[in-house]
Amino acid sequence: MDHYRLLGQDTLPGVLRALGEHFGDHEAVVAADGRATFAGLLGACERMAAGYAAAGLRPGDRVGVLLPNGLRWLTATLGAHLAGLVAVPVNTWYRSSEYAYVIERAGLRAVVTDDKLFGRDVLADLAQAGYGELYGESRRDYLGALTWPAGAELPPALPGGPLVDVPVGPGDLAAILFTSGSTAKPKPVPLRHGPLVANPREIGRRQHLRPGDRLWISAPFFFGYGTANALPVALTHATTLCLQERLDGEEALAFIERERCTVYYGLAPTTRALLSAPSFGKRDISSLRTGTCGFTAEDKRLVIEELGVTQVCSMYGLTEGYGHSTVSDALDPVEVKLSTCGTALPTQQVRIVDDTGRPCPAGVTGEIELSGAVIDGYLDAPELDADAIRPGGWFRTGDLGWLDEHGRLHFAGRRKEMMKIKGINIAPAEVEDILIGHDAVDQAFVMGVPGENGDEVMACVLVPRDPGADRDGLVADLTAHIRGQAAGYKVPSRFVLMTAADLPLTDTGKVSKLKLREVFDA
Repeated sequence: MDHYRLLGQDTLPGVLRALGEHFGDHEAVVAADGRATFAGLLGACERMAAGYAAAGLRPGDRVGVLLPNGLRWLTATLGAHLAGLVAVPVNTWYRSSEYAYVIERAGLRAVVTDDKLFGRDVLADLAQAGYGELYGESRRDYLGALTWPAGAELPPALPGGPLVDVPVGPGDLAAILFTSGSTAKPKPVPLRHGPLVANPREIGRRQHLRPGDRLWISAPFFFGYGTANALPVALTHATTLCLQERLDGEEALAFIERERCTVYYGLAPTTRALLSAPSFGKRDISSLRTGTCGFTAEDKRLVIEELGVTQVCSMYGLTEGYGHSTVSDALDPVEVKLSTCGTALPTQQVRIVDDTGRPCPAGVTGEIELSGAVIDGYLDAPELDADAIRPGGWFRTGDLGWLDEHGRLHFAGRRKEMMKIKGINIAPAEVEDILIGHDAVDQAFVMGVPGENGDEVMACVLVPRDPGADRDGLVADLTAHIRGQAAGYKVPSRFVLMTAADLPLTDTGKVSKLKLREVFDA
């Protein structure tokens, strides 16, 4: 089977079986807890699926996967798919109350985990959440936790059983991911097999992936960037997954050099961690060729010019849209990648609408809406669907942008983050782009906050490249820099300097502007 016939599979079990049969001797995964070929991974997943069935789990049941990136995570998740189960990746940063929310909201029947994760007692946290049973102890619908220590072939308590052959179709539920904003509980996003294969297949095509490529990622797989993007992208292109459990710049550079990784999957914090590592410039990471990276022009420039990933792709996407919805081509000019988010994938439609829902012409900013490989609703949440789904199935992203004459998307920020300064609407992303274009600025976060007279004023949290920078001098330079490129009312009234390590994060690892506003409130 050649690469393109493999792409014809329309479910993850179908893709996995085809890989095991036709690319069996190719390496599938390299991780801290083991390595495996595609044939070896398929065999482990088949035994895991048989164990799930023997443990009493039935097709359609939901199983949580609370493990770090690695061979165990992949086996637990893909084994669930082979058994017809719904995999629910659980955030390893969560604590007891958050575990309880996910278990109850998703209706989990079991959780695959380790007794300790990153030095924390997971079983104690689960017990505090009211779900402390181990498998075999429970007397309720929740069967308990299946602990899987590193080094064990399968969870020791997982019973053996005959191999299973469960029909799985493209419309069947494959996974539930919990994605959160800065103000509400995580939203349960149901992902189905068909689009979870078809959309990432097109993402990989834009990156020009091929069998033998080696995709490096350290972002946790409980994020959409892993489960709805990197994993199915790699599977649909017979690409090796090179997984790190957590981000460490020094370890990442050594890993990429040692494994000769060719595909870079890193957002802004990842890129900066690599560039600031002591061995950067001494390690040979020239094998990196393509991939996807951050959102701002500066994020992308750093990857292309500093890391040397010359064919990296620009993109726009969200979990609800199965990874990415627009992607540039790996061979597009650098200017296109820096200034746009690429064009819509063949599996997606993108439109821009005004406040009344009418489509905007090219060049006019409005809300970004998606159709095609997009969820048709959140999990059992009609109150969320009412705000997110338009008649006709268009998904409202809450993001602002515009399409140029070539159909390329330009991102303009979040609708709810729009500021009204002196009666004028301003998108924070516009000012942030200007700020990070200054040589002294590493990161910038602009937002509207209440002023002394109750009117909204523009405030900015800056991460300078030099932690010892003089604040007053830097603010004066930046004020002149903005005035030289934009109207005077786009100069922030208030500045706070922070280090990258002090930036507050959301549950999904993004910088929380809600928490940054508290800095100004204080």
